[in-house]
Amino acid sequence: MPKVLITFLALLLTAATSAKSHAPEPSSAQLKALREAAVQAQEKCFTQIYRDTRAYAVCVRELARVHAAQPIEQLGVLYFGFVGALSYIRVSQVGVEPIAHEFLKSFRKIQKSIALSDAQLCARVPGNCELRIGQTLAMERTPSLAPSASLRPVCQAGVCRIEGQ
Repeated sequence: MPKVLITFLALLLTAATSAKSHAPEPSSAQLKALREAAVQAQEKCFTQIYRDTRAYAVCVRELARVHAAQPIEQLGVLYFGFVGALSYIRVSQVGVEPIAHEFLKSFRKIQKSIALSDAQLCARVPGNCELRIGQTLAMERTPSLAPSASLRPVCQAGVCRIEGQ
């Protein structure tokens, strides 16, 4: 292979690698919009998770769909959807782990396209980021569980429980 062609290919590879590593940092306005979308998801959806994990998931999905034209805001919604589900995994809420996996997969796609680090993203939602990032990375290494179609919430006289069908 001619030396000029090898040099050209090396320069091209260096430029491509350099361009990837120098993605523009999100602006403060974008980070604010991400945080506001996460707060919106928290206020609108989070109260549903302890009664009905499916209703929580539907609420987050619908809110993310509303923000589909604004990827940074959609990321905020999906990230909070994940964070909310992750918090209920810690207390062994039935049916929440598949939802956490779903939102993890969804927010990661957008996060990569925006070139936002885990630390930058985590800082938009209050909590222990060191712990949350560790749990996120661990969850990425585990297979997703399919939601159980046989479970449903049953409420009587204001008391709810999960029952099999």
